[in-house]
Amino acid sequence: MRNRFILKAKAGPSGVGAGVWNLGPGGDPFGGPTRESIPILERLPLLAEAGMSFYEAHDHEIPPADAGKAAKIAGQLGLSCAMYTPSFFADPIFKDGAMTSNDAAIRGKGLENARTAVDTTVALGARTMVFWNGREGFDFVLAKNGRDSFKRLVEGFNAVGQYARKYGDKVRFAIEPKPNEPRANMYLANVGEVLYLISRLDPEVQPLFGVNPETAHSRIAGLDYIWDVELCLEAGKLFHIHLNGQDGQRFDQDLPFGYTEPLKDLALLVVLQDAGYADFICFDVKAPRTDSVENIQDILTVSGQNLVWLWERALAVDRSKIEQFRAENRPTALTGYLASCLYGTK
Repeated sequence: MRNRFILKAKAGPSGVGAGVWNLGPGGDPFGGPTRESIPILERLPLLAEAGMSFYEAHDHEIPPADAGKAAKIAGQLGLSCAMYTPSFFADPIFKDGAMTSNDAAIRGKGLENARTAVDTTVALGARTMVFWNGREGFDFVLAKNGRDSFKRLVEGFNAVGQYARKYGDKVRFAIEPKPNEPRANMYLANVGEVLYLISRLDPEVQPLFGVNPETAHSRIAGLDYIWDVELCLEAGKLFHIHLNGQDGQRFDQDLPFGYTEPLKDLALLVVLQDAGYADFICFDVKAPRTDSVENIQDILTVSGQNLVWLWERALAVDRSKIEQFRAENRPTALTGYLASCLYGTK
């Protein structure tokens, strides 16, 4: 077992986390699995061996009935649950969304699943429950009334928030935006839409809701991930964070963190350090089809090592030089300075 990845001088949890789904069997929309599927609970030791301190899971991966067993195994491994999330995208019943379905019965089923997931989140000892907008959207115009769909989202999140209040400060929610895939057009497509949604929730539940921005999702939308994170920080709503790599505006690739845009990733970590970000930093990456089951942890060890290297380089960035370049209106020179920090030159 390798040593845990630790982020020096980080406020709050200094370890790193990853989802059990990161170690999947390699299937994609164009082909089936390329390696044997590892049972979910057997992935927990693999996360620990790869240097993770925290794990994450969907409700179809660790259902409520398995929560106790998962917590026991994780505890023996020194792992804690960073977040839990209901799957509103895997079950065929949610093929046209859960909270935004045109069918009231399906919306009710989605709310029931969300309430159960709140209970399981608490049972696993995770403070954050993430909502991903996987099927909430449309493929054809006018298939849904957009204004009605937004109202349904507000009603649904209000109901989940009210249910969670019985647990006090033990649980809160982070909504994860994405512009498309699997739907052609998805509601809550970006950070701005999520923050607007939160502003429309009932005042008593608004403090429970924040954002879980993911690197790839911002870059798929053609947006700047650093600005998305800064906006969440400014709003006091950066509750969780998912890091990975994304090579342009393509499908969601979930590449290793630090692989595609290391200079921007360095700048991101400068922002998080300066803001005193004190919540979890986790990976949402995917072991590629080409990796064998024996090497399935490489996606985590490479991401973890890149993160630690970049984090320590970010700590060494001279903030006074950043201010100097800003004052002199020399943005190009600033990027050159960041490059020197990234590549270790003087």
